[in-house]
Amino acid sequence: MVEFILLSQKTLRPLAALTVRDDQAGFVATNLMTMAQSIFESGSDIYGIWNGDEPVGLLATIDMAHPDADLDDGDDPDGVYIWRLMVDKSQQGRGYGKAALEFAKSVALKKGRANLVISVVDEPGSALPLYQAFGFVPTGRLVDGEVELIMRLY
Repeated sequence: MVEFILLSQKTLRPLAALTVRDDQAGFVATNLMTMAQSIFESGSDIYGIWNGDEPVGLLATIDMAHPDADLDDGDDPDGVYIWRLMVDKSQQGRGYGKAALEFAKSVALKKGRANLVISVVDEPGSALPLYQAFGFVPTGRLVDGEVELIMRLY
């Protein structure tokens, strides 16, 4: 059963050891970098994606309605942003990415946010097809060179 567990001292090392395939390295920052940057991202939460006792991935979100969230022009203050999502190279293709998207959607709904937002590198091999199949649509914005997508929740 897939579980989403908030980052802790106990889970830090196993999650830091996860990696994507070499051809995906430019699509997402390392888990260690995400953990380090989270100190400076108000409203962020980092979840380990676990299958039983085995770490399989990482999901990082930012509540854009957090009073100290660092919003840029055009950012959605009524959204939860999927800041980082990665599934270990040995675990890809098993539904963990989709499960993480479902979990992020439930987080946004519990927080009462109207939108779920994500950005993605638009290159062959990226997760863009997964996000579009899940129901995300392009906003027309590029954020740090990535295509921004949104899912309206209500």
